[in-house]
Amino acid sequence: MYCDIIPLTKLPLAKPQSYTYSADDFVSDLKIGQIVEMPLHNRSATGIVNKITETTPDVYNQSGKQIVYKKITKILDERPFVNEHDLQLITFAHQYYYASLGLFLKHAIPEPLKRKNKKAEKALDQCDLKKINSNSITGLNDSQSELIIGTAQERQTYYLKIINQAIANQKQILLLVPEITLLAQAKIWLENALPETEVIVLFGGLSKTDQIINWRRAQTNSAQIFIGTRKAIFTPFYNLDCIIIDEEADLSYKQWDMNPRYDARLLAEKKVKLYGCKLIFGNTVPSITSYLKAKKKIFKHLSSSAKIGTDISIVDMRNELHKNNYSVFSDKLDSDLTETLSNNQQTLIFTNRRAASTFVMCRDCGQVMRCPNCQIALVEHINKTLSCNHCSVKMISPLVCPKCKSPRIKSFGAGIEKVEEYIKEHFPQARTQRMDITESTNFKNLLTIIKQWQAGDFDILIGTQISVRLQSPNLALIAAIDIDSVLNFPDWRNDEKAWQILNSLTQRTNQQKVLLQTYNPESALLQYIKPYVSSPEAEQRSVATNFYQQELHNRKQLSYPPFVKMIKLICKHDDFDFLQNETERIVYELRQALPEQKIIGPIQPINAKVRNFWQKHIILKLDQKLTDSHKNDILKKILDNLNNAWSIDVDPLT
Repeated sequence: MYCDIIPLTKLPLAKPQSYTYSADDFVSDLKIGQIVEMPLHNRSATGIVNKITETTPDVYNQSGKQIVYKKITKILDERPFVNEHDLQLITFAHQYYYASLGLFLKHAIPEPLKRKNKKAEKALDQCDLKKINSNSITGLNDSQSELIIGTAQERQTYYLKIINQAIANQKQILLLVPEITLLAQAKIWLENALPETEVIVLFGGLSKTDQIINWRRAQTNSAQIFIGTRKAIFTPFYNLDCIIIDEEADLSYKQWDMNPRYDARLLAEKKVKLYGCKLIFGNTVPSITSYLKAKKKIFKHLSSSAKIGTDISIVDMRNELHKNNYSVFSDKLDSDLTETLSNNQQTLIFTNRRAASTFVMCRDCGQVMRCPNCQIALVEHINKTLSCNHCSVKMISPLVCPKCKSPRIKSFGAGIEKVEEYIKEHFPQARTQRMDITESTNFKNLLTIIKQWQAGDFDILIGTQISVRLQSPNLALIAAIDIDSVLNFPDWRNDEKAWQILNSLTQRTNQQKVLLQTYNPESALLQYIKPYVSSPEAEQRSVATNFYQQELHNRKQLSYPPFVKMIKLICKHDDFDFLQNETERIVYELRQALPEQKIIGPIQPINAKVRNFWQKHIILKLDQKLTDSHKNDILKKILDNLNNAWSIDVDPLT
């Protein structure tokens, strides 16, 4: 007997992604999806069983001798980790994203426990492990995917109907959210709504033991409600009824900063076809892609009819300067916050910047304090230390300029720590909580903070983008300190992203005040958002349609998705001369092979050097029909043969 094994390691795309082994020693024990140990080249490796056959064609080497297949040495776990449908899903991801198949599998599955674990054994005793890979998934369901548009509370009401139906039918639900803060909030919401039903969490921050336990519970139908972030899309289920993707426009569903790069939303569309289950996308307002699919009737579009009672104020911060107010708070925000606190209500303060200041500069010679590894400006914290947002560099903020020795050195920009300092100084009686990525990495801590927030244990929540969708029954005021940092980011997706953030801030079921501080109240997006939120439903749809049509027009004119297929090639190297020559070589090769396609570059990104590695990008803007032509094979050959200095990002975010 022979089997096809996918090694759980990164293999060059130009080489085979799986290998055939002899399995005669494990005839009765071997199953598809098991993790096995086998020799790979000159070392021992682990892999996933992909196929099992009784015979295999005879293969001969260049000398004419018949090749003798190597043998599997051990089955590491008799219970399969993946089923055939999820192997198909991962194979699709490997082909679509030009990423190593073994790397995708290693990322997708939990790491097997190397020794006996009492906690795992006790939990798995509660599971019917015979159910693993024993279910009959039909696949190829023709039911239409749904796009649900409404406030968070309205969507939750709709989701609960779907979840209760699944529970009644003994089926499973997977609810995906884009980030860990929303994962904690979703867990609290579901546990309050369904106190007798266990809610299982799936995300990379769990311990290895909990990852294994929750994975097996999904495989055996031992639990019915699963919530997770993007990685949870790879979880194999016994009886999956529906995948719900909440906040579907959030870019965090795309893994862009590490390999393998993939978008959980696209993989969800593939997974529901393999499993034959339903797919629901939900958001306050749709993404450009979902809007287009709903318009083409690929998605069924359900819109809420609730009247939004938000009172929006746009504060022109130029007038504050004329009044000699140089603080981060306008007079109106001060008075609104004072009123909210006196009414024993809560406030959410949003700022888009971490730390206290965005950079430190000498006002005599212009020297900016930069990271020695990344060549980007260091941010300053409230304790007068500098740090890099890309690596681990930390240092004391200098008192004099290290270049010209001038004492006229100053920090610029207002980050979340400076906002927190202002509130504590001017509103000392207020109970405050800061929430940014540095404060919110622990899931248990997040659960505690969000429970306290919803219980009214603190008055003001100061947060970055991870906090803009948090809810509380006593929330009365939402304020954006510097909305210009959201509106003016240099990126082709920025208008869509800013539109999503503005709607997350302003569209709530309960009536609230929203205050947006800006130095450019004439901004086109601000002109869209105020009439959109404050108008009746019919006018809201008209304003939204105008925004989407304008955005689609701009993208078509400038050749951006969804009108072209984009691929970004990222080359990183510590030798700048090699980087320059290598990127120019690949650009020349691509232009020769694909003369009718747009090949842009090599481009030096804003962050030209990160962690001592120089980087350059090549942008491919390809005709959507290219995938159906023979030229796609030419492109695939070039991309498959890129060396280890390269990373491939299909459908990049920027």
